[in-house]
Amino acid sequence: MLSKFGILVAILIMVLLFYLVISFGAGVFSKGEGKPEVKKYLKSVNILLIIIAAVGAILVLFM
Repeated sequence: MLSKFGILVAILIMVLLFYLVISFGAGVFSKGEGKPEVKKYLKSVNILLIIIAAVGAILVLFM
């Protein structure tokens, strides 16, 4: 079984991978200028990922 630290690392790696997939799909790493709608969407996704990471860290602390 994974320890608390291992579970926290797994959660953070999954959040990072989700961020990279969403960013590549939205075209953040392309050379063209981004659309305002995409920037607003990515800002919302970043907020959601921060909340998921924070909740995951809090839950790991209570294990």
